[in-house]
Amino acid sequence: MKKRTWIIAFISIFVVAGGVSAFFLVKKTPKEQYFYSEVKTIQHIQELVETRYANESDWANKRTKSTIDSTYEFSGEYTGDIDPQLERVLNNSNLALRLATDPNKQEVEAEINATILGVDVNPVKGYITTEEIIFELPFYDQLLQLQDKDYGNLMRAIDPNYAGSDKLGLENFLGKDSILTEENRDYLKKEYIMYLYESLPEESFTTLDETIEVNGKSLKTEKVSMSLTEAEVKKILTDVLQKAKKDTKFKTIVEEYLERSFDQFTAVSSPNTPFEFNKVMDDLISSVDKLDLPDGINSTIWHNADLIVKREINIKLADIGVLEIVGTQSLEDSAQSWDYTISIDNDQLHFTGDLTTEKDGTYKDEILFLNDNKVGIVYNGEEKVSGDDRTFERKFVLKDEYQPVELLWNGNSSYKKDSMNAKHKLSLKIDSSSNAIINVNEESKIIKKVNLPSETEKMVNIGTMDADALQQFMMEDIYPELERWGVSITEQLEQELY
Repeated sequence: MKKRTWIIAFISIFVVAGGVSAFFLVKKTPKEQYFYSEVKTIQHIQELVETRYANESDWANKRTKSTIDSTYEFSGEYTGDIDPQLERVLNNSNLALRLATDPNKQEVEAEINATILGVDVNPVKGYITTEEIIFELPFYDQLLQLQDKDYGNLMRAIDPNYAGSDKLGLENFLGKDSILTEENRDYLKKEYIMYLYESLPEESFTTLDETIEVNGKSLKTEKVSMSLTEAEVKKILTDVLQKAKKDTKFKTIVEEYLERSFDQFTAVSSPNTPFEFNKVMDDLISSVDKLDLPDGINSTIWHNADLIVKREINIKLADIGVLEIVGTQSLEDSAQSWDYTISIDNDQLHFTGDLTTEKDGTYKDEILFLNDNKVGIVYNGEEKVSGDDRTFERKFVLKDEYQPVELLWNGNSSYKKDSMNAKHKLSLKIDSSSNAIINVNEESKIIKKVNLPSETEKMVNIGTMDADALQQFMMEDIYPELERWGVSITEQLEQELY
């Protein structure tokens, strides 16, 4: 990913999610009302989702605070035009993944095992802390250890030209150090989100009372419009980028963000080329002047009791065309619906939805994202919630001009105070003669601790080996045992197949 893209994404995160939560005012100007309605609508949608998925949300919250032991069992079924032996293997095999995680001590225990045609494959186990990774292989009688501080040495033993990080970054991987600290988030909100907000001219916002029809109902609304000229857009963007370029703390935040996110998501080294902050900012500032928005940005919302019920966005992009988003939405507690059209010149996409909630805890959903030729995605679902239990039937259809692809997702889940279990069945209909099914069974429970290997167990520290020692270890200890183990598994499978 280019560095320019990184920094644009970085700034955009806070423009979108920057919590314009300062606008809780009794009497609001048109500009204040515009953003207040946006925030209130987002919050209302979040509340609806949290109410509907309260059990799942509570359990997800427990995962962030408690030590959880989870087991996932996968099995499959396939019918279609493939080799009969391969079909037999797919239909008579399963895979199991077990994870025990302690979010407080930052410890993870993982185990993967499989059964193929009735042949048990001994598990591979792994243990992760903020200081080391330990592997337990099914064919070797000692544990393999790699300490975080030895990562660079191991990489140089593998590749003498390696010039990356000396640490693997396990603290970031396990989430101990946030990519963006609370202090930095607060700083960006205060210095940049509010700066952007204050930069928007008050005279760019106007209001008008208007009665409109939404979902067959007549509603009294307040229409709030924002109209920014091309010159205003360019000035606002240029000013905030100029401010950021001169801000040494912003520079530090960006550099730390890029370094930590790169280490966390790639688990390798940071780029050797230094991040040229001033050059990137200069490029961004120069690119603003190249924006071609002949009609500026025009956005209008209609709100009823601070919740948006209709919106229109119009942006003319000289090299692309006119982007328009027009539609209505109703967000009542028992039913939510929306009908939006997204168009660029003559190309249109229609995004519609109808979600209903019945008194007995039944939810019925229909969501469509289609173009004028009815090509796109259609979702239909029905769920029933009764106390701690949920059953569901969900259907996704990828529609095209030829053969639609259907994915059916059926199952149930149950959430208790200290445990949960769920069963999922995903059926993919590829064509008239081919069908694939994946079954997933999940069981999770709260446990006291993660069981890590003791210091008395035999371990081989591969992180301290030089290139010769590592090669000798692999050739004399690992490869021969791996080969014997592989031959044994193969012979057992051949007996079952033939």
